[in-house]
Amino acid sequence: MPAVHEWVPGQGVLAVSAFTLDVAPDQAAALKSTAAAIREDLAALHAEAGQGQKPVTLLLALDGGDSKNPERHTIEISDKVVVRGASPAAVFLGSRTVLQLLRQSQELPKGVITDWPDYKGRMLMLDVGRKPYPISALKDFIRLMAWYKMNELHLHLSDEAFGGGYAAFRVESKTFPGLAAKDVFYTAADLRDLQDFAKARGIIITPEIDMPGHARCFTNYWPEITLKDYPNYMDVTNPKTIEVMKKLLDEMIPLFDAPDFHIGTDEYRVSGPRKEELHEGFRQFINTMNAHVRSRGKNCRIWSGFEHMGGTTEIDPTVIIDMWETDDAKGQIAKGHSIINSNHGRTYIVPGAHYYGINRAGIYQGWEPWMVSGDLAKNPTKDDPKLLGGKLHVWSDQGPTGWTMTEIAETTLTGMQAFSEKLWGTKGSPDYPAFTKRVEKTLPVPAVRVLDRLAGGKDGVLLDLPREVELKDESSVFPLPLAKAERADLESPWTLTMEVRRHGTTKGRGVLLSSGLAEICANYSRQEEITVTDPNGSTRKDKLSFQGISTLRAAGTFEGDGTPGKSRVGHDTAKSSGKLLPDGEWATLTVVGEAGRNTIWLNGEKIAESGNQLVCPLRQLGGGAGESFVGTVRKLRVVNRALSAKEIGRAAGLDIPENLAAGAKVTASASDTEHGFTPELATDDDPKSRWSSGPTQAEHSVTLDLGKAATFNTVAIDWEAAVPGEYRVEISRDAKAWKPVFTGEAKPGRTTATFPNVTAGQVRITMSKPRTPWGYSIFNVEVLLAKAPATRR
Repeated sequence: MPAVHEWVPGQGVLAVSAFTLDVAPDQAAALKSTAAAIREDLAALHAEAGQGQKPVTLLLALDGGDSKNPERHTIEISDKVVVRGASPAAVFLGSRTVLQLLRQSQELPKGVITDWPDYKGRMLMLDVGRKPYPISALKDFIRLMAWYKMNELHLHLSDEAFGGGYAAFRVESKTFPGLAAKDVFYTAADLRDLQDFAKARGIIITPEIDMPGHARCFTNYWPEITLKDYPNYMDVTNPKTIEVMKKLLDEMIPLFDAPDFHIGTDEYRVSGPRKEELHEGFRQFINTMNAHVRSRGKNCRIWSGFEHMGGTTEIDPTVIIDMWETDDAKGQIAKGHSIINSNHGRTYIVPGAHYYGINRAGIYQGWEPWMVSGDLAKNPTKDDPKLLGGKLHVWSDQGPTGWTMTEIAETTLTGMQAFSEKLWGTKGSPDYPAFTKRVEKTLPVPAVRVLDRLAGGKDGVLLDLPREVELKDESSVFPLPLAKAERADLESPWTLTMEVRRHGTTKGRGVLLSSGLAEICANYSRQEEITVTDPNGSTRKDKLSFQGISTLRAAGTFEGDGTPGKSRVGHDTAKSSGKLLPDGEWATLTVVGEAGRNTIWLNGEKIAESGNQLVCPLRQLGGGAGESFVGTVRKLRVVNRALSAKEIGRAAGLDIPENLAAGAKVTASASDTEHGFTPELATDDDPKSRWSSGPTQAEHSVTLDLGKAATFNTVAIDWEAAVPGEYRVEISRDAKAWKPVFTGEAKPGRTTATFPNVTAGQVRITMSKPRTPWGYSIFNVEVLLAKAPATRR
């Protein structure tokens, strides 16, 4: 994966228990670093010949190849495996195919593979300016990219997080001491090592220093270049702005091998009395910096968006444009620009935020790298030489807090897999579900550690603290086993259960459990704004206040005492249930963390659900700083899986009905298959997946075949925003005659239809009067088995 372009099968298979790596005569020097990188992966796969093994030769060779496609390669599998390529990068790409095959089976089919990428640039961007990525993590991202044959890592090296309290330039500067970030920065030696590591794996690293917007790290250092009333903008008309940025580029450009240097230029939007001067000055700034970059032997890249700024200055046609916000790629190519497909609606991931996000199924099934615009007239042809490729972007808007490296890597990997095959130019699976099954066979990626979660013990237990622990006052804390560990947060999935007894009124947030990134609180207060529609169709904004048991995740910049509760909380990173613990009574509290959501349960009943991904904090009981819970905790247990509602309820002594929809065969009268919103996703209990009808105003239905007749009285539906104004629940015993048992109105979120006990084998949900142009969409359907009546003894 990606699928290969050409395969000519031979006869039989080659049994491989281990390889011995060899290099063609007289090519050892040219392939030295390539061979070393491949040897590292062989060791991780335990596929390098050891003592007592009969190895198979894996021979690497340069063949001169195709000068027009330096990544073209062949793989011959006979009594040995020979990988030939036009360049060291091509040889390394061929080794990916061999090792992925070996990952799946020790019997390789004999034959000849000829392969090449259709697109020159297969890119990943990481926003390391707002989120400090250690070098070890960057190397793991390079390993992931290399495994799936991507070839450019774009590092966004400067930016500021929400609120502006955290701004960072990520490279050490000798010219301007103190400019680099205080937490994590990269030295010249770091960058040399990282680029050598990447080059051995066929990957180039393109740097970006964002200017003149997103520039608070620079305006903090040089206040005099700040544009009045815009603290994160440089004044492009100030000569010192040009002076200092040229000096910085003079120091930075020689540190990087890539032929291109990116200067950002996105989201510089100004108004006011100086609007015309600044708009013209901005365009001139781009050309001035482009000329300077080119004078130092590099091509200059920028983001699109300058088109929104006025002025008459034309951007120099030598500038390469990352097409993100504007999409007239064909028009820019006509002016002489080379372009990259960076369309923000299709290629942006912002971990932890509730905006952007890629549709992996939609990318695989309906996107091509030449599709910069939804307007086909604005798109280049696939083979236009000015189309340099496409890019997956991972932005760190939530700054140094936000998601962990492991969470970012998990969501990036699944996006990278879909992008990599489309950028290679092949499609080896008929649809996305089949693609994911194929991808699973290539995992895990050799030598990668960034995806590792905290290791659990027997039955996945990470923490088991049965004894009682008393938190006597608001400053009490009780350190847990990971109190001093480098990592004390467990990524999803996980379940935390504990019994708690509150002692009187808790001041502050009442922190029960905490780490640097998350808290579980008994007394957190927050306001939420909701839109209310009256019967006449008029809308108003209402503010609702909630106080009680809550989950809280840091986002943005730590403030105050540095706890998550004092961080800049944005995009619903906190969720309050509005329910308090009973005073003086033992209660069972359960929190479940899953991909894309967390839920809070009190005595076996769900009291809150948030579409926010949470880590389980494992550093300490209590929060200190006057914010701790006051009371007693016992039977604290954390496992590395998400317990089901039935498991949670039964653990709390409740009789939870069985969900008959689990495993049911699901069909629909219409489905948006282009974007992967297929019927079976309506019952998979995955909050990230959903069924959708696609845009429609007609009546449509989803039908569940339960497999056999059963007695039930409840159908619960988790709706997406595309809801029907009216829906019916209908039942049948033969899938021919249907009887309605419930009619109601749907709203985004969970609606529950209850009715007298019925017995049926099929359930149909019929929807009409859609409230949006997008038809209907369902995250999950549950059909709950009716409880047997109690018998008197």
